[in-house]
Amino acid sequence: ALASAAAGRPSGDPMLDFVFGAIAGSGPDAVVLAGERLGSASGAAALIAHGAGAGFGYVTRRAGDRGALRAGVHPRLLPGGRSFDRAEERAEVEAVWGPIMATDPGRDTAGILYAGAEHELDVLFVVGADPLRDLPDTALVRRALQNVETVVVVGTELGDLAPFVSAFLPAVPVVERDGHLSTWEGRAQRVRPARSSAGLSRPDWEIFAGLALALGGDLGFETLEEIHAEMGRLLAPREAVAPALADAQNVFAAPDLELFTYPLLVDEGRSSRGAHELKATFEEPAFVEVHPDTARAHGLEGATEALVRTNAGSATLPLRVTDHIAPGAAFVPFNQPGLAAATLLVSGAGEPAAIGSVARVAPAEGVA
Repeated sequence: ALASAAAGRPSGDPMLDFVFGAIAGSGPDAVVLAGERLGSASGAAALIAHGAGAGFGYVTRRAGDRGALRAGVHPRLLPGGRSFDRAEERAEVEAVWGPIMATDPGRDTAGILYAGAEHELDVLFVVGADPLRDLPDTALVRRALQNVETVVVVGTELGDLAPFVSAFLPAVPVVERDGHLSTWEGRAQRVRPARSSAGLSRPDWEIFAGLALALGGDLGFETLEEIHAEMGRLLAPREAVAPALADAQNVFAAPDLELFTYPLLVDEGRSSRGAHELKATFEEPAFVEVHPDTARAHGLEGATEALVRTNAGSATLPLRVTDHIAPGAAFVPFNQPGLAAATLLVSGAGEPAAIGSVARVAPAEGVA
């Protein structure tokens, strides 16, 4: 259906056909904006925008995500949104960096974890993240952390990663950093430290520059000003693009309820740890949300709690019934108190855990 709509042919899906027709009828000034949920679930937005001749914008969830893409923090991208696979674009980067030794694109997050789990990696760096809470396949993450000989964490704390870590390199928190953040539009915003760094903590760039020197290499910069100068040469010529949304799929095609999840603004993520006043004001416990039609079809009317069960696990959660969700789907927040939704997500053999997994939802009372 997506491919047909993107090609301007009837797709058999009235909603897709309506959206495509509206965009195509708006002329070249139309712009399709896709957020993290649509971007991670399927390539519908990018395909339809391309097919209709419209612009496409990827609205990232966090400040700095767009900047990471511009910097090339993606397995198929180089700085400035250049493609790793295009010789002329590689040459533009090599004119600044020198020869790029790698001949193949890098691994994505799932590929790195699978390689670690299969003893194919000697060293794993975890930078500014807690994969046990941030990623959808907790079992895969644990296997990778256990099977990689050397695990290095660069961050402000160890948290749940402590049992797996070989070395911890303390980084400064955001309030102690000097640099830039990029909005989803690509606008750079200057960030200056509100206080000086404590103890041995250092900015991430300084940690990696030091590691390069210790290993007999050189990243080509020793100051933030030198980094900014290199950014000017690499990022200015091109505009960053969103990564290709490969393997487009319709995640709502399952015959049973489709369990989907995404992070709420204030959650149990790594960057919110210690923000007690913020959490007391805005954070809420985990829950499951379904449409009224779904509640009637699954015997959930009048229930206050529901049992959510997948092939990966189960959880009993407070139930919310609202028409703000599609029938046939169930939503749980990704990382709220009382549930790490990654424990419910199912992965296939050799594939990353799906952001949407088939689930059964029933009243908690009387369910074995």
